[in-house]
Amino acid sequence: MDLLVVGHVTRDEVDGGVRLGGAASYAALAAACLGYETALVTVAPPGEPLLEALRRAPRLHLHCVPSDVMTTFALEYRGGQRRLWLHRRARALTLDDIPPEWRSPRVAYVGTVAGECDTAFVKGMRAQFTGAGLQGWLRRTNDDGLVEPVRIADSPDIQNPVRLNVAIVSEDDHPGAEGVLLVFRGHDDVAAITRGARGAILYGRQQYIDLPAARAREVDPTGAGDVFGVVLTLELARGKRLRAAGRAAAWAAARVVEGPGLGTLPESTRTRFLRLWRTRSRGRRPRTPTPAPS
Repeated sequence: MDLLVVGHVTRDEVDGGVRLGGAASYAALAAACLGYETALVTVAPPGEPLLEALRRAPRLHLHCVPSDVMTTFALEYRGGQRRLWLHRRARALTLDDIPPEWRSPRVAYVGTVAGECDTAFVKGMRAQFTGAGLQGWLRRTNDDGLVEPVRIADSPDIQNPVRLNVAIVSEDDHPGAEGVLLVFRGHDDVAAITRGARGAILYGRQQYIDLPAARAREVDPTGAGDVFGVVLTLELARGKRLRAAGRAAAWAAARVVEGPGLGTLPESTRTRFLRLWRTRSRGRRPRTPTPAPS
């Protein structure tokens, strides 16, 4: 496998309907779409119809640990802001849930949404290169299930951080996003704050990059930050410089906002691959790097 993704896939209730959600599902589907052999470990009812999209995806290998419930969120978008309610939560992941052949991966991406992958779990994976979206460690729910930012001092996963090669947080997830990243940034590690249509801020070794968003026609922003995070992780893991990796991640995220699910990413990826192949066959260097492996 090129990539191991861990985290809860979710049942998202939106506008009276339901759809597959969760940072882990968006990250795994996007990585597979971009050409990476991807393993996904999650917890959900095995017979859940929403999982079919994961089972049918080429290059995506799903290991679903049985659960009586699927982590379920209700989502509401109003005035450009998103509100979440947590209705149900599957049990947390354990290291024993990962099949032996997928342990100690070269690259791992942690897509925690409800604290299901704590820092001890992440450390125990022993991945050579790890990226993580921090949203699941930055949340609490009130008595009505409304998801709110947690006080940093009250989050054990923030107070006892694990070493990450790439840490990603959205400014919508926590008002103290920059302070959170300072906890995770090592001397040579990368941290990123995603800011929707305003792009992202990337922090690297003696680097501060204000990265603009790639041009897009926004229809549904759900999942864009998760795709940005996994593509940034994969590009850095294969040796890309920070700015180039950020541009590839921004391009992928922009395609995701152009529709539900992965938006136009599958179609755009096929187009980019075809353009790259044609350019190489004519002996010319392509103008734009593709985020998938060459």
